[in-house]
Parts: sequence; structure tokens; C-alpha cells
Amino acid sequence: MSLLGQTARYLLFTALAIALVGSVGFYVIIHRTIQREIDEILTSQSEQAIKQLHQYTSDAHLPTDWDDNPHVERLSSKADIQTGFVDILAPDPLNSANQVPMRQLRAVVTVDGEPYQVIVSQPYYEFDELAKIMSAGVILGFLVLMIASVVVGLGLARRLWRPFYGTIEQLRDFRLDAGGEVDFPESRIREFALLRQSLIELTRKLRQQFSLQKQFTENASHELQTPLAVASAELDFLMQSDQLTEADHAHLQQATNALSRLSQLNRSLLLLTQVENDQFTKDERLNLSALLNQYVDEYEPFFQYKNLMLKRNIAPDVLVQMNRQLAGVLLTNILKNAARHGSMSPGTSEGFVCIELTDTVLTIANTGEPLPFADSQLFDRFVKNPARPDSTGLGLALVKQITDRYGLPLTYRYDNHVHSFRVGLLSNGRSAQT
Repeated sequence: MSLLGQTARYLLFTALAIALVGSVGFYVIIHRTIQREIDEILTSQSEQAIKQLHQYTSDAHLPTDWDDNPHVERLSSKADIQTGFVDILAPDPLNSANQVPMRQLRAVVTVDGEPYQVIVSQPYYEFDELAKIMSAGVILGFLVLMIASVVVGLGLARRLWRPFYGTIEQLRDFRLDAGGEVDFPESRIREFALLRQSLIELTRKLRQQFSLQKQFTENASHELQTPLAVASAELDFLMQSDQLTEADHAHLQQATNALSRLSQLNRSLLLLTQVENDQFTKDERLNLSALLNQYVDEYEPFFQYKNLMLKRNIAPDVLVQMNRQLAGVLLTNILKNAARHGSMSPGTSEGFVCIELTDTVLTIANTGEPLPFADSQLFDRFVKNPARPDSTGLGLALVKQITDRYGLPLTYRYDNHVHSFRVGLLSNGRSAQT
């Protein structure tokens, strides 16, 4: 969820909570205020009735009204007479079938030695309805104002944060190998202006370092390959000499093998660096089926040499969006791994290499001995089988680096003497299509 969306959610939840608490509190305050006003009215009416009572002594002239309010009656005694304010339900004066809440003030007064009870009543259901209507109106108005404030606030926040989101878009499209300066949005807000200046400086330094690193790797690769080729040619020339002993020939062969591994290591490290630096930027729609069939045909003699039966099940016209060179490195390294480490199942004279390609997954499986190290180390650099000293330990690391670049899930499994590599082709918006 975006920052603005999360802010709006918090503001609305807070407004709702405040409205709920405020509605209860506001209703209680209004209700108590109205009740206090009614009590003052009842007190005033009771005092007037008592004052009139002192002026009349006979029952015929007891102070009352047409609706018997205030109600005055002579008491035989003062015992068990409730005085003060009470709330009761009484028949509605307009409709006796209905009961309405009433507020009463009961008082006992002695006139000429005779006790009298004075009861003054006031229905307050109308006031209660008024309190409810006022509370609902105030709360509704509060909610409308709060929602309007949230909407206006979000609109202003969206406008204020526009440079930030523009900066995010620029960073999303930023590439180290692209030319020109990144044009981050300008802003009069000091924090965004500082962010813009810092990012401009950061991207400039990153491109400068990337350019230097790219230049170094290219120069290093070129400069190393030349003396390695010269040394290899000189060793080949020496090995053709008739004056070499068998021991000399063995030493020269070891040196030639070492130079060959060094040259291969140099190329693999350079390729890893280029993939990490995202220097392979030209992607295209590749026919993975045709490319895989081409490489399988090239490796088929190696499988036959090791008596491994080749099982091929490649769906036609599986298309992927990849760099052609990286796709070739990915396929050749997995096939080379199967050819190099594939063998017959232990205790049997059978072995196979199974290559399967569908619209969603590429699977390459081969029989062989279990790994001499943990499965979690399989794709680490320079991790290799001690029984294969000629290996550089970078082939599967390259495969992992390429699949990570394209967001393709790469999994490995060893079960029943079968090594299985699976590369998912549906990920990160780069879907295989037929």
C-alpha cells in the first residue's frame, strides 16, 4: 500500500473512533445539560407552589393547575415519603395509552402544623429527542468535515509528494550504462531538494565507478588473454620438440592444462562481472526450443561417449525474453554440467540424461553420484567436486547469476540417484509464450 493510502486509512479510522467516542460524550453532555435545566424549572415551580400553599389553608384552595401540576395533597404523616428528583414513566397527556419519561420534584412542607406533599412534574421526552437530534446533527457534521479534511489533506499531500514519486520513477528507469544526467524533478520543499541533489551526485559517482570498473574488466580480460595465448602457443611448440624426455613432456602438459584452466577462469570471471554489472542490456524474443535443440545436438556425442541415454522432450516454439548470449551461457553450462558429472546409476549399467522443455519450465536431469558437499553450496562460486580438479567451480554460479537477473526460479533436487535442475520460465513479467 502506498504512503498516501496508508495515511488516508489511519486518518479515516481515527476520525471514526473520534466520532464514536464524541457522539457518546456529546449526547451525555447535552442530556445532563437539559436535565439540569429541567431541574431548575421544577425547583422554581415547586417554590412557587409552596409559596402559594402558605397563602391557602383549605383543601378547596390548594394551588394546582388544570393538569394537576403541581400536585399538592395533605399527608397524614411524613413517614416513608420520597423527596427530591426522580425519573418515572407516566401516561402521555396527549395519548394515555403511551408511557413517556417524566422528571418529578417531590417536596414535603408543613403549613400550620399540617404536612403537605408537593409534586411538580415535567415531561422531558421532547428534550431527549432534541438532544438526540442535536447529537446526530453535530456528529454528522463532524464526520462530513473530517472526511472533507481528509480528502483535501490527501490532495495536498499528493501534490506535495509529487516530486518524490517522480524521483522514484526516475530511479526505477535508471541504468548505469545509459548516457546523460538523470533529470530528477525539482521541488521548492527543502527536504526534496536535498534528496534531488544527493541523488544526482550519487548517480554521477555510480556511473563513473561503473565506467571505470567496466573499462578495467575489459582491459584486464584482453591483456590477460594475450599472454595466456602466447604462453599456450609456446608450450605447444615446445611439446613438439624431439629432445624432450617423457618427464619433460608430462611437465609441459601440466603447464598447458593449467594455462587452459586459467584462461577459462578468466573468461568465466569476466562474464560473471558483466552479468552482475548488467552489461547485457539487449534482450530479444528468443526461440528457446530451437536454441536448446542446437546445444543438445552439440553435446549428444559427449553423452554417447559416457554411455548415457539421451531423452529429449522439447516443446516447439517456446519464446522467452532474454539476451541471446546469456541464454546460450545458461543452456551450455547446465548441459556441460550434465555431461561432465553424469554417470550410470550406482550398481547398474544404465544411465541417462533427460531434457524437457515446456511453456513454463526447463528441466535437465541426469543420473550420477551424490554431491560431496551440501546442496545449499551448489551454486556458490568456486565450489566443486574434489574429484574434478579441472573444473573452475563457476559454471553453476553463472547459471544462478543469469536466472536471478531475469527473476527465473532455479531449483535443484537429488532423488534416487538422479540430479535434477529446474528453471521456471514464468516469473517477473517475463513469461514464456508459444
